[in-house]
Amino acid sequence: MKKALSLLMAAMMLPLAMGAQALVPARIDLQPNQKLMGHYTTDDIALGGCWGMSLLAGVTPIGTDITPEELVVFQGSEIVAFRVGLSTATPVTRVFVIPVAPDGTLGEETEWTCQAGDEGWNLIELATPYLINLPDDYSLRIGFDYEQQRTSQHKPISAVMLGDIYPSMCVYKGQWRNYGINTKGNLSIQCITQNDNYPQYILRVVNLNGTKNLKVGDDISFSFQARNLGVGNIDPGDFTFDVAIDGTVVKTISNSKPLTDQFITIHDVVPSDGLSGGLHTLSVTTASLKGEAIEEPITLSYTFNCFEFGFSRQMRLVEQFTSTYCRHCPKGTACLEALSEMRGDIAWVGIHQDMSGTDVFRTIQCDSIKNMEHIDGFPEGSFDRTIGVDPEDPSLVWTVLSYTDAQYGANVFNYFLNSITEIPSWATVYINSTYDAQARKASITINGDLVPNYEEYMGNDSKLTVYITEDNLVAPQYDNDRWVDDYVHNDVLRKALVSVKGVALNKSGDTYKNEFTVDIPQAWNSDNLNIVAFISRPLGNPVNDIYVTNANKRKLGEFDAPTTLPGDVNMDGEVSIADAAQLIDYLLDDSVTPFSTEGADCNGDGVVDIEDAALIIDYLLAGEWNR
Repeated sequence: MKKALSLLMAAMMLPLAMGAQALVPARIDLQPNQKLMGHYTTDDIALGGCWGMSLLAGVTPIGTDITPEELVVFQGSEIVAFRVGLSTATPVTRVFVIPVAPDGTLGEETEWTCQAGDEGWNLIELATPYLINLPDDYSLRIGFDYEQQRTSQHKPISAVMLGDIYPSMCVYKGQWRNYGINTKGNLSIQCITQNDNYPQYILRVVNLNGTKNLKVGDDISFSFQARNLGVGNIDPGDFTFDVAIDGTVVKTISNSKPLTDQFITIHDVVPSDGLSGGLHTLSVTTASLKGEAIEEPITLSYTFNCFEFGFSRQMRLVEQFTSTYCRHCPKGTACLEALSEMRGDIAWVGIHQDMSGTDVFRTIQCDSIKNMEHIDGFPEGSFDRTIGVDPEDPSLVWTVLSYTDAQYGANVFNYFLNSITEIPSWATVYINSTYDAQARKASITINGDLVPNYEEYMGNDSKLTVYITEDNLVAPQYDNDRWVDDYVHNDVLRKALVSVKGVALNKSGDTYKNEFTVDIPQAWNSDNLNIVAFISRPLGNPVNDIYVTNANKRKLGEFDAPTTLPGDVNMDGEVSIADAAQLIDYLLDDSVTPFSTEGADCNGDGVVDIEDAALIIDYLLAGEWNR
């Protein structure tokens, strides 16, 4: 159910990462009968290194498995040297290889001692070469011993996000275990192999990605990576691929760059003409090489949603994880204040935690949210619980908030939020509430519209979550190196109604309505209370399956705009010729009122124009929508 980020997001991350990966100036000089073996074969090194196992210190073996499909080209070759890439200098005392059976059983280890460990690539020549002669279904673990310091600041291990990503492993308490850096990329280790008879062509095609949600009629943008593990030349246009939608070939494309042992990325676009709303499958199949049909084609595929219309985003949920004992948390608050000033759609929730002392605003529910979003420090925040905002680790839903320059931080977050607005909302969220001051009871109604086939976009287990927050709470706050006794805390989470995971939507056709009653404690100032409501994939799922499709925020006791049907421009509860007339009048004179943007934007493209009026007229003539 996870949505993909746009290419704009990827471009955005480049300047923020500040050279997180740097290319070593010159590639190693290989002999004509030599070839690099590794999950990637460029000279990239991650300058921001990794340390994946807690409490791990001392000399540690680390490695990765070259898979059977990767080994095909190297069978009968000799390993004559290792290349070990390090983000920072640390002693490397041994390199080794271990055959790995299909069931994970390790074979006899072959090792070579060495003295290496410089930052960057280390070349370790072997006195005795190793002959690769393994059964077809075996892997080969290649690795090295390095010295790890017992500090989180010592991050010598380089992992690079290139090609298909394979696990890295280390020995911990005598057992090989996952090293925990899969989200960072492939371990920087390569072998120099030697063979006078490498195969000419062994093709690999991986990492098909593309538009996951698109409006009916829009083009589908996609990309994948290709590589030739053999030594033959594949010139531009030599390698063709069939692109199919739901099994029907719609286009044949080819490589525009030479195909070598380094992955190249192939981008293309196909139309979605004729597709109906709902789930569809795009596939890419290897078709021919140098004019000859490929005997054993490779097929990659992914599923995407085609939608007829969607809703505009009302507000963006920003969950701030903070503590009154956090010396840097006021910087995070300053960044979010600047972001809120830039845009009026931030539904901000401050989720407090204990640090070196007891935070007066921390609750058990705060703890649950923190744990299920895998927050591990302060100040941190998540934006619509969407993967990708953190340039250091795009697998996480949170990012560090404490930019020294608050406006710069706000610009980063604003850029990110703008980059994911290409995906519409599948529901609207309206908040209406009343408050009985004498009984101190609040009655809250959350209602809205759902797109047709809502479950195809959000799943059958999507949730409505309702938070109550409070403003103008005065309590001491540690700020850098001093305590501020009269610090004002806003948007502090007081309570999540029913559960932090939310509740199921009470649906009726393409609408929903959920009602809540809650007692307001004497300690809460009802004049300063807010209601934040949002619809999301369930909290507690893996981080690649939690995100918010829409959110809203209102003061307690405030009535939101009524939910309107698409086409109900005058908000009278039905779609009639009066709505078409109202919309045309508005297009001629935008001072015309009343006017519902939700109702007028019939095709869900975020723009109210003559196309929407035409849709209303078509609907009135045909009795059904043709979006």
